[in-house]
Formats: sequence, C-alpha cells, structure tokens
Amino acid sequence: MTTAAGWVEIDTGAIAHNLDLVRTHLGEGVALCAVLKADAYGHGVDLVAPVLVARRVERLGITGNVEARAVRDAGFTGRLLRLRPALADEILDGAAYDIEEWLGGREHAEAVTDAASRLGRPVRVHVSLNSTGLSRDGIPVDTGVGRATIASLAGRTGLDIVGVAAHFPREDAVDVERGAAVFGRESAVAIELLGNRRLDRHCATTYAALSVPASRFDMVRIGAALYGDSPLLDGALRPAMRVLSRVAALNDYAAGGTAGYDRAYTLQRDARLAVIPVGYADGYHRALGQRAEVLIGGRRAPVVDRLAMNTLLVDVSDLPRTRVGDEVVLYGTQGGDAITSADIERVSGQIAADLYTAWGRLLPRRAVEVTVRTASIG
Repeated sequence: MTTAAGWVEIDTGAIAHNLDLVRTHLGEGVALCAVLKADAYGHGVDLVAPVLVARRVERLGITGNVEARAVRDAGFTGRLLRLRPALADEILDGAAYDIEEWLGGREHAEAVTDAASRLGRPVRVHVSLNSTGLSRDGIPVDTGVGRATIASLAGRTGLDIVGVAAHFPREDAVDVERGAAVFGRESAVAIELLGNRRLDRHCATTYAALSVPASRFDMVRIGAALYGDSPLLDGALRPAMRVLSRVAALNDYAAGGTAGYDRAYTLQRDARLAVIPVGYADGYHRALGQRAEVLIGGRRAPVVDRLAMNTLLVDVSDLPRTRVGDEVVLYGTQGGDAITSADIERVSGQIAADLYTAWGRLLPRRAVEVTVRTASIG
C-alpha cells in the first residue's frame, strides 16, 4: 500500500485489453499509432509503453521529447510521430530519438529546415492540412496561398515529407464524414503538389476511427480508447485509471453549522464529515466542490465543501461504517459502482481528460493488473 495521501492506479491489463479490442475492430490494412501524449494521458509512459512494446505496436504518437526518450528507453524501435509543431531547438534536442515531426505551416517549415541544417540531415515530416476546419496548425488547401505553401515544401532542402495529416474538431459522425471526404480530396491535391510521392494519409483519432470507417485512410491515431475513456465498441473498453485516497479524519457536527471555506455548506442535519487529504493542488479542481461524489465502501458520498489546497470534505452520514483509513475512490471503480468520466464531465463542465491527465502527473502512480472490472468508465 502506498504511503501517499492520494495516488493513481493504472491497470496495465486494461491497456492491453483495449489495444487488442481496437485492433480487432479495425482489422487488417490500417496502421495503428498509439498515442502517448501528455505522459500517456496521465497514465505514465513508463507504465504504458512496455505494454505496447510487448504487443508489437509499430507506431507511437508523442508530443514532448521526454516522452520520446521514455518510449525509446522502454525498447520501442518503431516509428515515432510528434503530434504538434515543435520549434527548432526542440527538434534538435529530440533528434536522438528519431522523431517524425508535425509540420504546421510556411513559417513553421522555416524552423524545421533550420533544425535540419543544424543537424546536417533531412527531418522526416507530416504536413498538416486544414481539411477538417480545425484551423489550428493545418495549411489550407482551398486557397491559392495555401496550395502555394504546400508546393513550396516539395523543394525545400531538409524536409523528408512522409505523410499528410489532419485532426477532427468534433466527435460527431456527420461532421467526421464530411471532414473525411474533404481530407480525401484535399490530401490527394496536396500529394500532387508535393510531387506525387507515396505518403501516409491520416486524420482519424479514437472517435473517428471507431465510428466512421471512411476516416481511417492509411493510419489511425488511437488515444482515448487505449485508456478506456470512450463509450464506443458497446462499452467493452476498460478504463485503466483509478484515483484514490483514504479517509484521514472523521468528525460529527450539529445541524445549522457550516463547513469549508466561505461557509459555503450549511449542515441541514446532524452530520458526520470525512476529511480526504486531496485538494486542488493535487489536480482535483475546485469546480468539483459541492458537485462531485466519491466512493467509500462501494457507495457514493457527496463532496460538500469548495475544497482546500490539500483536502476535501465528504458527508458520510449515510455510511455509518466509514472508518479512518478506508479507501476512497475519486475516479474509477469500487465495488459495483464507478465514478465515471461522464460523472466528472457533468459536474465539472470540462472533458474528463482535462482532469485525469493532471491527476496522473501530480499524484504518485503505480501499475496494477485487474482481470475484470465490475463497472466501466465513460
């Protein structure tokens, strides 16, 4: 048992299960890039990469050089794609890890070619297109300036162009179908402008890849499904993360009293409140205060205060067996219930990944392997 006040468990068996399930669903002929950005969505590259290496995943997606180093240290020898534009110094620093870079526009191409010149060799790149309307780092193909930009890349010394890519802005089947059709047309135009070379075409992440087969092209980039944060595939994906703490203190208070900062909570009855030693400094956002629930003994209990930096208060009046030291689940399963991504999103107003990527990076992590989950997240 960990001695930390709060911690994260990562079910590596769930990661393997989810990968196998996605591979089966996709079938043959579509390359899979497993996404490990944001330290594997907070699950830990050090814990996830060995699972992927053991299952012979041939492509991984990262954003930072620390992640790139970690996957190479884990024995990964396949293709490594950065999923955002990187500046020249970052490209130079990551050169030892053989990263294929994401190229995001004319000016960014200058940074990449500068890095290539300093390295003394070409840099492999995937050219980002704005076919789906994300308007982030994609080059427009439907304008003369955009097409001229793409054509200019073909003659740049230092660029070894290996792919064209895009990214969907919405998880909506109609939107994805429309965007995939545009990407199909515009990627063909881009490839012609780039000299009709053989390039990988890819735009689909989890939702698109598993919902709209026409979006798959040559490769799909799978992130959320790998970690079980998706309701797709009939709920068969298994969540890999649990966020836990323990009851640190218990006290009884009389009706009419107030609890927490700003006297935000007034006790409507005599109540027993439990102190949980996790707060907003641990990534448990104040937006969850007075809205979220936790699990203790497999039953739900409400968070009643607005949270402190390192503690939160839970009303356990209806859980009379609660004792100091009892396990508390802030996210994930316990008994036959679960605090799900949908729960977190409903009460916080944010996507669950906004929170759990932080939990996994702020709190100590440990790997576990659970054969069966009694409930699913998402």
